[in-house]
Amino acid sequence: MKYNICMLLFLLSISYIGINSSYSNSMQIPNLGDTSSRFMSISQENKIGDIIHAQILGSFNLNSDPIVNNYIRLLGNKLLNNNFSDPIKYRFLVANDSTINAFATPGGIIVINSGIFLKTKSEAELAGILAHEIAHIKARHLSRMYEESSQVNITSALTILASIIASMYDSSNLGKTFIAGKNISATNQIKFIRENEKEADRMAIEILIKANINPNGMSSFFETLSNEENDSNSLEFLRTHPVTKNRIIEAQNLASQYEGTNFINDSYEYQLVSERIKIEKLDTKQFVNNYKQDSTNKINKNYIIDNYKYCLALIEQGKNEKAIEVIKNIIEEINLTKDSYNIKKYLYLTLSEAYFNNNNEKSIEILENLNKIYSTDGTTLIYLANAYLKNNDYKKVLDILIPYVVENKDHNLIKKISEAAYKLKNNSLGHEYQGDYHKILGKFNSAIKFYRLAVKYNMKGKTIAERINSKIKEIERLQETKEIL
Repeated sequence: MKYNICMLLFLLSISYIGINSSYSNSMQIPNLGDTSSRFMSISQENKIGDIIHAQILGSFNLNSDPIVNNYIRLLGNKLLNNNFSDPIKYRFLVANDSTINAFATPGGIIVINSGIFLKTKSEAELAGILAHEIAHIKARHLSRMYEESSQVNITSALTILASIIASMYDSSNLGKTFIAGKNISATNQIKFIRENEKEADRMAIEILIKANINPNGMSSFFETLSNEENDSNSLEFLRTHPVTKNRIIEAQNLASQYEGTNFINDSYEYQLVSERIKIEKLDTKQFVNNYKQDSTNKINKNYIIDNYKYCLALIEQGKNEKAIEVIKNIIEEINLTKDSYNIKKYLYLTLSEAYFNNNNEKSIEILENLNKIYSTDGTTLIYLANAYLKNNDYKKVLDILIPYVVENKDHNLIKKISEAAYKLKNNSLGHEYQGDYHKILGKFNSAIKFYRLAVKYNMKGKTIAERINSKIKEIERLQETKEIL
């Protein structure tokens, strides 16, 4: 991961956990009319979030596995109680980094390292981390920091934001420009943030309860970390999220109020996604050679997860026929369980992966059937687009993806559209979507270059040219004013 935006995350991150203090009896969640809105409105915060999101997409080594990303979005939305009317636009990302860390930023950006999956043991533990980060954002702690700290005012905030914007036009300045915010006392920031941790903890427990997820997951994960303080992969998390015995006890006491409730503690989805992340660190050749299937109790979670891991290792080793056999057996067994609906999509997507290299037509058949069921699912679409590209069905890529990205600005799918357009010799369309791709990543100068190429190669008339030129003007206006607030 490129940590050249670490100063941004230090100044703007609101996900520090850990102080020794008792919990207050009530949560003070600011409403939309609270005084902190004088310093940063919800609209302003969302605009900041868009900029930070672009910087993260363009600078971080993010996990590109569609199944992993689909899962973290679904879990995040579940914790939000699927409240799509929330004024904050939440986005959940997974970074390819084996260290244990997570952070949240203004505007609803939440990033967790893949190392979190390696350390957590259940969905409840992972959800506990996400819930705490969501709580910080919902409580608008950053905006309240500006309001309540005499060291921080709106001028300081604007200085930081101007630095972020400036870095978007010249990535070589990224990191250096954030020094402009040095007049903000780091000590005061951390003190203020930690004073809000008890509020975030209580909110996190309530978020978990409303999502029907075991609230003990949060304290369970912290207990694991506190028992492994010498684990080098955990040092960064422990540095920014100090874990104490009192901290764990307080979280356990909060959760104990709900004992006896039939909460969800784990899921097949979490376990399957964890295996997809763990496979990158696995010696798959040795694992495949040594693996022995236990067929004594097939309708068993361990049997299903172990064999899924075996299937992934077989695909990694190019042993696709055996992988197909294994994943089909898993699907057959999972059909006999009550959880089959929840994970069938992931299993069939994995089956399509196994078919992809030696029977792409079968892969397409599976994916087209999935697309009929999950017609608005970007995860299925990216698999299907890859299969169409391999099959030279470039027109089909455009047909399935362009309507989707009109509403869902998924940069991965936008890149696929550009790739297919170039293959069809439609250079104008290819350049335009390359421009869209770079714009989403915050690379505005590159975006303008592609848009101008799109205009140059446009053969479809004035309307198309006007559309592309409007995109150029939109970026130029932002570059001229550097104004987001």
